[in-house]
Parts: sequence; structure tokens; C-alpha cells
Amino acid sequence: MLLKQGINRLSKRRISQLKVIITLIVIYGVLNIGLSGRIFTVDNIKTVIAHSIFPAFVAWGMSFIFIGGIIDLSIGANILLSANIGATLAETYHLGYPGLIIGTLACCIIIQHLSVQCSVSLHIPSWVAGLGMALILEAILTLFATYLANNLNERLPSMKTYTALGEMPLMLIIWIIGLVAAYLLYTRSNIGLNLQAVGNNTDVASAMGINRKKTIFIAVVIGSIFIGVAAIVQISYATSMAAKSGLGSLSGIFKSLATVLLAQSFERVAPMPVGILISAIVVMSIFNVLTMLGVPTGTGQEMFLGAIVIVCGIFSHLGYKGVEK
Repeated sequence: MLLKQGINRLSKRRISQLKVIITLIVIYGVLNIGLSGRIFTVDNIKTVIAHSIFPAFVAWGMSFIFIGGIIDLSIGANILLSANIGATLAETYHLGYPGLIIGTLACCIIIQHLSVQCSVSLHIPSWVAGLGMALILEAILTLFATYLANNLNERLPSMKTYTALGEMPLMLIIWIIGLVAAYLLYTRSNIGLNLQAVGNNTDVASAMGINRKKTIFIAVVIGSIFIGVAAIVQISYATSMAAKSGLGSLSGIFKSLATVLLAQSFERVAPMPVGILISAIVVMSIFNVLTMLGVPTGTGQEMFLGAIVIVCGIFSHLGYKGVEK
């Protein structure tokens, strides 16, 4: 009986997955026809994939941090500061790829823990701590940029020599490795299962002997590594990342947030890490199509992004009976 029920659930999931795939194929098929076949060209597909890697890695990092009940809004500012520190070590101090990778990851992990500990230890809402940290990190990077401009007549470092991590096919290889790592950690490891238990019900998780603080600590390390890799790939791809102020760094993670929310909306169809991969491609392909349709890359596309975040949030919480905080 149990075996039969398991087979039925698996069959329903496969059917749901097939429906999602067919729906996406039909939608993009129609759009491709309307745009004279420009969507399914090799160059355009490469462009969409390249632009999907950054939001996918950030979203994987978010999934490990957010599921424990930590809504950290300082991630965008963390990425900007950590990426520029890594680039400074690589280019200015000539430490090459070790400087870029170790510097960015170490900075990202330390900053992320400071932000999360502000919430966990001081018992303040995580989004409040995140906003405060975002302003502080933005100010630090702005001061650093001002110091370089006024005293050394230089700008924030630009990646000129060590850009291989932002080029194909290495970007694609990193993406695949990231997917495998995220899937195994989220669905097959004790930390992933414990984290999901904490996210679903803290009291029940505690009764099961799961240490909430320890679980969140480890999850933040894992999430920070994914976010750090996103920062490394992005600054290698874009060659530079400018300082922002007034919470301008938040806009840098909106596409990743939309990716997480969209992945949550069909989590019953695909595991979260796989859903994030698919969602990142869908979200970035939407902006790709908007560009082809001539929608302005500034205000017009930002308006669509806001709408996408809201719609994805609605779908991700369909059937939720509790009260959103």
C-alpha cells in the first residue's frame, strides 16, 4: 500500500514536471516566432546562460540563509564589498587568482556572519539588521572608493588580467558544480535536512534534538560560499563593480530574490536547488525578451522586475495559512 502511494506521488510529480516543461517550451516557442527566431540562436542562449549564473549562485546562497528564518537584505552590499576586496588583492597587490578567490570568500563569510549574528544574538528582526549592515557596508566601500580617488588618483579595481572565471566555458563548469553541490547539500546532507526542519517548525526541530543556532551557523557558512562564488564570477565577467549608497545595493539582488520566490512556487515539482537553476534561466530570459522588444533597460525593466517579484511572492505562498512577518 505504501509502495503504491509512493509510486502515485512520484507519477504526479513527473506529470507536473512535464507540464512545466511543455508550458515553458510553448511560451518561448511562440515568443521565438514573434521575434523572428532571435531567442533560440546559439549566441542568445549563451548570453542568457551567462547572465543566469550570478542570480543562480546568489539564490542558492539565499536558500540556505533564508530557510532558517533569516531574511538578510545586506547580501547585495556584501557582494559589492567582498568582490572589490578580492579584486584589489588580485590586481593591485598582484596576488592573482588565490587573492581573488580567498579574499572574496573570506570577506563574504565574515560579513555574512556579522549580519546574521546581529539578528540572532541581539534578538532583533533579521531584515532590520540586514538593512543596517547594508548601509554600513555601502558606506565602507564608498569611503574606500573616495580614498582611492582623492589620494591615489585611482578608481575601484578593475579586473584586467584575472578574468578567466568570468568567461565561457569555465563559467558553465562552475555553474554545474554549483548545482551539484547545492543539490547534495540541500537534499542529501544532515545540515540541509536539519535546516529544512528548523525552517518548517523551530519547536519541533528542537524537540528532535536539532540545535537551531549551530544549524544556522553552518548554513550561513554554506550560503556565504555560494554568494562569494557569485561575487567572484560577476566581477570577473563584468570586470568591475561600482560602489552604491542609499541601499542601492538592494537592486543587485532583486533578480536573485525573484529566482528564489519562483523556485519556491514550484518546489513540489522540483527540489529547491534545481528549481533555482530553472527559475534563474526563466527570469533572465524574461529580461532578454524585454530587451528584444525594446523595453528600456532602466525604468521599464525595473518596473517589470518589481512586478515579477510580487507575482513570484504570491505564487510561492499560495495555500500558506499562517501570518507573514
